[in-house]
Amino acid sequence: MNKYLAALTVSAAALAGSANAAFINVGGVVWDPDSVNSFPSMLDFRSAGTVIENAVVPALGINSVTGRGKVTAINSTNPNEGTFCPGCELTYVFTMDLVSITPIALNFASFSFNNLIVTMYVDSSPDYTGTLASASDGDEWLKLIGNGNLTGTGTNIGTGSDAGTGTALLDVTGGLAAANFNTNTFLNGADLNFSSSFQPLNSFEDGKPMLFGTVDITGQSIPEPSSLALIGLGLLGLAGVRRRRLTATSV
Repeated sequence: MNKYLAALTVSAAALAGSANAAFINVGGVVWDPDSVNSFPSMLDFRSAGTVIENAVVPALGINSVTGRGKVTAINSTNPNEGTFCPGCELTYVFTMDLVSITPIALNFASFSFNNLIVTMYVDSSPDYTGTLASASDGDEWLKLIGNGNLTGTGTNIGTGSDAGTGTALLDVTGGLAAANFNTNTFLNGADLNFSSSFQPLNSFEDGKPMLFGTVDITGQSIPEPSSLALIGLGLLGLAGVRRRRLTATSV
């Protein structure tokens, strides 16, 4: 009995000690949750990439945004596609609708968007060329919706020459990596944080002025230590049940 209990205790300790040590591979996308470059430090996943999107221009009836981009780094301060997606690429597309633009001072304003939907794709045939079509092929790696609105501030918002930053919380709804990221890490039980920067691209698509910039998606991709502790307690509880049963049997 003591050996059985000891074995369970060692197993629980091994789970707690090893869960944060192994690389994670989902659909060919690989990352190290222990990387010192995962930021902020309490989170273990940070993806950074490029973005191209249309600007909203309410005066022209353009009130929705469609964007696309490619992830160029995961848990790294430098591009490392060859490491996190060898022989593949990780791309994404997103849409959202304008709620409001609120002037603050001069050409500075705040903004709000709702109905944010982000879909990430892993493609075993790297072919992203900056187009919506090349960003949305492959297998659905992660499906996300906004938990609340995307909000931010910038200059010339709504003119087509927008520049600024925005943030939003995201909930996981599907995809190959859904089980890794449905962790309820953030406020209101959100799973991931979405942040972006943008500036004028000085070009048009379908009559819409275009912007370019960066997008970061960060969060937790493995259970918290508290969850691992619960696993250990559960194993010890099973050991207690087994001990009582063995005692009852021997009487």
